[in-house]
Amino acid sequence: MQELRTAAEVAEVTSDLMVRWAAQALEPEYPHERGAAWRSRNAVVVFAPRLNRADRVVHAGDEDDVVALLREVLPGLTGPKVRLLAAAPLASRVSERLGHEVLATFGWLHLDTTAPQRPTPDVEWLTGADVPAIDALLREASPGSYLFPDDPGAVRWAGIRDTDGTPISIAGDSWPAPGLRYVSGVATHPAHRGRGLSTQVCTFVTRELAALGAVTLMADADNEPALKVYKGLGFRYSPISASRGGACPG
Repeated sequence: MQELRTAAEVAEVTSDLMVRWAAQALEPEYPHERGAAWRSRNAVVVFAPRLNRADRVVHAGDEDDVVALLREVLPGLTGPKVRLLAAAPLASRVSERLGHEVLATFGWLHLDTTAPQRPTPDVEWLTGADVPAIDALLREASPGSYLFPDDPGAVRWAGIRDTDGTPISIAGDSWPAPGLRYVSGVATHPAHRGRGLSTQVCTFVTRELAALGAVTLMADADNEPALKVYKGLGFRYSPISASRGGACPG
Protein backbone atom coordinates (compact mmCIF):
# COMPACT_ATOMS: atom_id res chain seq x y z
CA MET A 1 0.00 0.00 0.00
CA GLN A 2 1.29 3.45 -0.95
CA GLU A 3 0.16 6.59 0.87
CA LEU A 4 -0.62 9.53 -1.42
CA ARG A 5 0.11 12.87 0.21
CA THR A 6 -1.17 15.50 -2.22
CA ALA A 7 -3.97 16.00 -4.71
CA ALA A 8 -1.35 16.02 -7.46
CA GLU A 9 -0.19 12.54 -6.44
CA VAL A 10 -3.79 11.32 -6.55
CA ALA A 11 -4.27 12.81 -10.02
CA GLU A 12 -1.17 10.98 -11.22
CA VAL A 13 -2.64 7.57 -10.43
CA THR A 14 -6.34 7.99 -11.36
CA SER A 15 -8.46 9.84 -13.88
CA ASP A 16 -11.59 9.38 -11.75
CA LEU A 17 -12.93 12.91 -11.23
CA MET A 18 -14.83 12.10 -8.05
CA VAL A 19 -11.70 10.67 -6.40
CA ARG A 20 -9.74 13.72 -7.54
CA TRP A 21 -12.47 15.98 -6.12
CA ALA A 22 -12.17 14.28 -2.73
CA ALA A 23 -8.39 14.72 -2.84
CA GLN A 24 -8.85 18.41 -2.00
CA ALA A 25 -8.78 17.14 1.59
CA LEU A 26 -5.03 16.60 1.20
CA GLU A 27 -4.34 20.26 0.45
CA PRO A 28 -3.21 22.82 3.09
CA GLU A 29 -6.17 25.14 2.44
CA TYR A 30 -8.80 22.44 3.04
CA PRO A 31 -11.18 23.92 5.65
CA HIS A 32 -11.48 20.80 7.84
CA GLU A 33 -9.00 18.34 9.28
CA ARG A 34 -6.63 16.90 6.71
CA GLY A 35 -7.67 13.78 4.84
CA ALA A 36 -5.68 10.79 3.65
CA ALA A 37 -5.29 8.78 0.48
CA TRP A 38 -3.86 5.43 -0.51
CA ARG A 39 -3.11 3.39 -3.60
CA SER A 40 -2.69 -0.35 -3.88
CA ARG A 41 -2.38 -2.12 -7.22
CA ASN A 42 -5.30 -0.73 -9.29
CA ALA A 43 -7.26 0.77 -6.37
CA VAL A 44 -7.29 4.34 -5.06
CA VAL A 45 -9.07 5.40 -1.85
CA VAL A 46 -9.37 8.98 -0.55
CA PHE A 47 -10.71 9.88 2.89
CA ALA A 48 -12.10 13.43 3.00
CA PRO A 49 -13.40 14.47 6.45
CA ARG A 50 -16.58 16.55 6.42
CA LEU A 51 -16.56 17.01 2.67
CA ASN A 52 -19.97 18.22 1.55
CA ARG A 53 -21.57 17.31 4.91
CA ALA A 54 -20.08 13.82 5.36
CA ASP A 55 -16.82 12.02 6.08
CA ARG A 56 -16.38 10.61 2.59
CA VAL A 57 -14.35 7.57 1.56
CA VAL A 58 -14.24 7.86 -2.22
CA HIS A 59 -12.81 4.93 -4.13
CA ALA A 60 -12.16 3.70 -7.66
CA GLY A 61 -10.37 0.85 -9.38
CA ASP A 62 -10.71 -2.90 -9.84
CA GLU A 63 -13.18 -4.51 -7.46
CA ASP A 64 -10.78 -7.00 -5.83
CA ASP A 65 -8.11 -4.36 -5.33
CA VAL A 66 -10.61 -1.86 -3.89
CA VAL A 67 -12.01 -4.42 -1.44
CA ALA A 68 -8.52 -5.37 -0.26
CA LEU A 69 -7.48 -1.75 0.21
CA LEU A 70 -10.67 -0.78 2.03
CA ARG A 71 -10.26 -3.74 4.40
CA GLU A 72 -6.85 -2.34 5.24
CA VAL A 73 -7.71 1.32 5.76
CA LEU A 74 -11.34 1.38 6.94
CA PRO A 75 -10.68 0.14 10.50
CA GLY A 76 -8.87 3.41 11.15
CA LEU A 77 -11.71 5.56 9.81
CA THR A 78 -14.49 5.70 12.36
CA GLY A 79 -17.47 7.96 12.94
CA PRO A 80 -21.23 8.02 12.48
CA LYS A 81 -21.08 9.96 9.21
CA VAL A 82 -18.46 7.92 7.33
CA ARG A 83 -19.86 7.34 3.85
CA LEU A 84 -18.30 5.30 1.08
CA LEU A 85 -18.83 6.78 -2.37
CA ALA A 86 -18.12 5.33 -5.80
CA ALA A 87 -19.57 4.63 -9.22
CA ALA A 88 -22.80 2.73 -8.66
CA PRO A 89 -21.87 -0.68 -10.11
CA LEU A 90 -18.58 -0.80 -8.20
CA ALA A 91 -20.12 0.60 -5.02
CA SER A 92 -22.83 -2.07 -5.03
CA ARG A 93 -20.40 -4.96 -5.44
CA VAL A 94 -17.92 -3.60 -2.92
CA SER A 95 -20.64 -2.91 -0.34
CA GLU A 96 -22.00 -6.44 -0.69
CA ARG A 97 -18.57 -7.96 -0.12
CA LEU A 98 -17.83 -5.74 2.87
CA GLY A 99 -21.26 -6.16 4.43
CA HIS A 100 -22.15 -2.49 4.09
CA GLU A 101 -25.53 -0.89 3.53
CA VAL A 102 -26.12 1.07 0.31
CA LEU A 103 -27.91 4.21 1.44
CA ALA A 104 -28.66 6.02 -1.83
CA THR A 105 -27.94 6.10 -5.53
CA PHE A 106 -27.84 9.46 -7.28
CA GLY A 107 -25.88 11.25 -9.98
CA TRP A 108 -22.38 12.57 -10.50
CA LEU A 109 -22.21 14.91 -13.47
CA HIS A 110 -19.23 16.41 -15.25
CA LEU A 111 -19.04 18.85 -18.13
CA ASP A 112 -18.34 16.69 -21.16
CA THR A 113 -18.06 19.36 -23.82
CA THR A 114 -16.98 22.96 -24.19
CA ALA A 115 -18.64 25.36 -21.79
CA PRO A 116 -21.87 26.97 -23.03
CA GLN A 117 -21.25 30.38 -24.55
CA ARG A 118 -24.81 31.74 -24.72
CA PRO A 119 -25.12 35.25 -23.21
CA THR A 120 -26.26 35.59 -19.59
CA PRO A 121 -26.49 39.37 -19.10
CA ASP A 122 -28.73 39.16 -16.03
CA VAL A 123 -26.35 36.94 -14.01
CA GLU A 124 -23.57 38.27 -11.80
CA TRP A 125 -21.31 37.21 -8.98
CA LEU A 126 -23.02 38.20 -5.75
CA THR A 127 -21.32 39.92 -2.83
CA GLY A 128 -20.94 39.50 0.90
CA ALA A 129 -23.82 41.90 1.40
CA ASP A 130 -26.09 39.35 -0.32
CA VAL A 131 -25.32 36.51 2.11
CA PRO A 132 -28.47 36.96 4.28
CA ALA A 133 -30.66 36.99 1.17
CA ILE A 134 -28.89 33.93 -0.26
CA ASP A 135 -29.43 32.06 3.00
CA ALA A 136 -33.10 33.06 3.11
CA LEU A 137 -33.62 32.01 -0.51
CA LEU A 138 -32.11 28.57 0.09
CA ARG A 139 -34.21 28.01 3.20
CA GLU A 140 -37.34 28.95 1.26
CA ALA A 141 -36.62 27.22 -2.05
CA SER A 142 -34.23 24.38 -1.15
CA PRO A 143 -34.09 23.69 2.59
CA GLY A 144 -32.33 20.37 2.00
CA SER A 145 -29.48 22.01 0.09
CA TYR A 146 -26.02 20.64 0.77
CA LEU A 147 -24.59 24.16 0.54
CA PHE A 148 -25.40 27.30 2.51
CA PRO A 149 -23.35 30.52 2.75
CA ASP A 150 -21.94 29.59 6.17
CA ASP A 151 -20.54 26.32 4.83
CA PRO A 152 -16.71 26.44 4.79
CA GLY A 153 -16.79 24.87 1.33
CA ALA A 154 -18.71 27.80 -0.15
CA VAL A 155 -16.40 29.95 -2.29
CA ARG A 156 -18.78 32.39 -4.00
CA TRP A 157 -22.31 32.68 -5.33
CA ALA A 158 -23.73 33.76 -8.67
CA GLY A 159 -27.28 34.91 -9.13
CA ILE A 160 -30.03 36.89 -10.79
CA ARG A 161 -31.64 39.74 -8.88
CA ASP A 162 -35.25 40.86 -8.73
CA THR A 163 -36.08 44.46 -9.58
CA ASP A 164 -35.47 45.41 -5.95
CA GLY A 165 -31.98 43.86 -5.99
CA THR A 166 -32.86 40.70 -4.05
CA PRO A 167 -31.35 37.47 -5.44
CA ILE A 168 -34.10 35.21 -6.79
CA SER A 169 -32.03 32.50 -8.50
CA ILE A 170 -28.57 31.35 -7.37
CA ALA A 171 -25.82 28.76 -7.70
CA GLY A 172 -22.67 28.27 -5.65
CA ASP A 173 -19.05 27.69 -6.58
CA SER A 174 -17.97 25.30 -3.83
CA TRP A 175 -15.54 22.66 -2.57
CA PRO A 176 -12.85 23.30 -5.21
CA ALA A 177 -10.11 20.76 -5.81
CA PRO A 178 -6.93 21.34 -7.84
CA GLY A 179 -7.99 21.42 -11.48
CA LEU A 180 -11.63 20.77 -10.62
CA ARG A 181 -14.63 22.91 -9.60
CA TYR A 182 -17.90 21.85 -8.04
CA VAL A 183 -21.35 23.47 -8.40
CA SER A 184 -23.87 23.27 -5.57
CA GLY A 185 -26.61 25.28 -3.88
CA VAL A 186 -28.68 25.80 -7.04
CA ALA A 187 -32.06 27.32 -6.20
CA THR A 188 -34.76 29.59 -7.62
CA HIS A 189 -37.45 31.25 -5.54
CA PRO A 190 -40.78 29.43 -6.01
CA ALA A 191 -42.50 32.62 -7.19
CA HIS A 192 -40.02 32.95 -10.06
CA ARG A 193 -39.79 29.39 -11.35
CA GLY A 194 -40.65 28.47 -14.92
CA ARG A 195 -38.74 31.41 -16.41
CA GLY A 196 -35.47 29.62 -17.14
CA LEU A 197 -33.58 31.49 -14.42
CA SER A 198 -31.71 28.44 -13.13
CA THR A 199 -30.61 27.66 -16.67
CA GLN A 200 -29.17 31.15 -17.00
CA VAL A 201 -27.38 31.01 -13.65
CA CYS A 202 -25.98 27.54 -14.28
CA THR A 203 -24.85 28.57 -17.76
CA PHE A 204 -22.95 31.50 -16.27
CA VAL A 205 -21.36 29.46 -13.47
CA THR A 206 -20.42 26.60 -15.78
CA ARG A 207 -18.75 28.97 -18.23
CA GLU A 208 -16.87 30.80 -15.47
CA LEU A 209 -15.67 27.65 -13.72
CA ALA A 210 -14.70 25.83 -16.91
CA ALA A 211 -11.90 28.37 -17.29
CA LEU A 212 -10.48 27.02 -14.00
CA GLY A 213 -10.73 23.27 -14.57
CA ALA A 214 -13.17 20.39 -14.92
CA VAL A 215 -16.71 21.28 -13.78
CA THR A 216 -18.71 18.78 -11.72
CA LEU A 217 -21.81 18.52 -9.57
CA MET A 218 -24.17 16.02 -7.94
CA ALA A 219 -27.92 15.68 -8.44
CA ASP A 220 -30.71 13.37 -7.35
CA ALA A 221 -31.59 10.76 -9.94
CA ASP A 222 -35.28 11.74 -9.85
CA ASN A 223 -34.76 15.51 -10.12
CA GLU A 224 -35.80 15.65 -13.77
CA PRO A 225 -36.02 19.47 -14.08
CA ALA A 226 -32.47 19.90 -12.78
CA LEU A 227 -31.09 17.04 -14.86
CA LYS A 228 -32.67 18.52 -17.97
CA VAL A 229 -30.88 21.80 -17.31
CA TYR A 230 -27.52 20.16 -16.61
CA LYS A 231 -27.64 17.81 -19.58
CA GLY A 232 -28.65 20.72 -21.80
CA LEU A 233 -25.47 22.50 -20.73
CA GLY A 234 -23.31 19.52 -21.70
CA PHE A 235 -23.01 17.61 -18.43
CA ARG A 236 -22.79 13.82 -18.58
CA TYR A 237 -24.65 11.83 -15.89
CA SER A 238 -23.07 8.84 -14.13
CA PRO A 239 -24.85 6.95 -11.33
CA ILE A 240 -23.01 6.80 -8.02
CA SER A 241 -23.89 5.18 -4.71
CA ALA A 242 -23.19 6.04 -1.10
CA SER A 243 -22.95 3.33 1.52
CA ARG A 244 -22.54 3.26 5.26
CA GLY A 245 -19.16 2.14 6.56
CA GLY A 246 -18.64 -0.44 9.26
CA ALA A 247 -16.57 -3.42 10.23
CA CYS A 248 -15.09 -5.23 7.24
CA PRO A 249 -15.22 -9.02 7.30
CA GLY A 250 -12.01 -10.77 6.36
